[in-house]
Amino acid sequence: MRHSADMVAMEQDRFVVQAPVVHDGAGALPDELRGSVLLLGNFDGLHLGHQALLALASRWSRRTGSPLAILQFDPHPRHHFRGEQGFLISGKALQSRLLAEAGIDLIYAPVFDAQFAGQPAESFVLDHLVARLGISAVVTGADFRFGQFRAGDVPLLQAMGRMCGFATHVVGDCRDRGEEGVRISSSQVRQFIRSGRLDEAERLLGRPFETTIEAGPTGWQFDVMQILPPDGIFMVEAREAAGRRLGRRTLVLKGRRPEARLPAGTSTLLWHAAASVGAAETGLKRTENGL
Repeated sequence: MRHSADMVAMEQDRFVVQAPVVHDGAGALPDELRGSVLLLGNFDGLHLGHQALLALASRWSRRTGSPLAILQFDPHPRHHFRGEQGFLISGKALQSRLLAEAGIDLIYAPVFDAQFAGQPAESFVLDHLVARLGISAVVTGADFRFGQFRAGDVPLLQAMGRMCGFATHVVGDCRDRGEEGVRISSSQVRQFIRSGRLDEAERLLGRPFETTIEAGPTGWQFDVMQILPPDGIFMVEAREAAGRRLGRRTLVLKGRRPEARLPAGTSTLLWHAAASVGAAETGLKRTENGL
């Protein structure tokens, strides 16, 4: 595999792609977006396992001439149930861009609250998938669970699909091609990021780890929901919102606070190798690469 820095250097600037329609379930869905092929699951990070589901859904969408849709909960269930922060691989804005680049036509994003979480699995299928979306097919992983107490599973989807007239396509586990054959999952990607093994995270993501970043009143800052590597000194690639490259910089991360002189208009960062994980206390003045 090419080094991430080489991949970025060779990549052409992205063209602006049309953003998917975001629908929260309130009101009627436009007729042209009904009958979609719907991806079900938690697609945080869009790693290679997710991309396998996307590839299957895209083929089915093209074959049937149906819109391509994906389910995205807001807020994330982990935040709703446990108040967790600092775990998202891709924040909301970045996730939307990645989905647009993947060709998604519709993001179905109902509010995830106590009422939504408490509905029986059968009600979720009948109310959301059938009545509101009128789906033609679902594509999901074999371990997908849904509904109150996570009682819904793939066999239930298949049975209700036969009854309601939609197809169910299931993709099994995807494993890394390395010697250990690691199962590709968001949990594994998070583990690699938290331990500073960004090369390993990149291998499972199929691209460099990327985060959103914004200019705040006291300097650059990350979303509180964003997962980050441990403190250290990193090489990053600054990007604008549409993905255009703005240049490489050195970034010092200490206690989730980034110190770097980033170009104006920076919206996301692609992270490459850690020059020195755990050495953020050295500060910007000790780095020799310049900013």
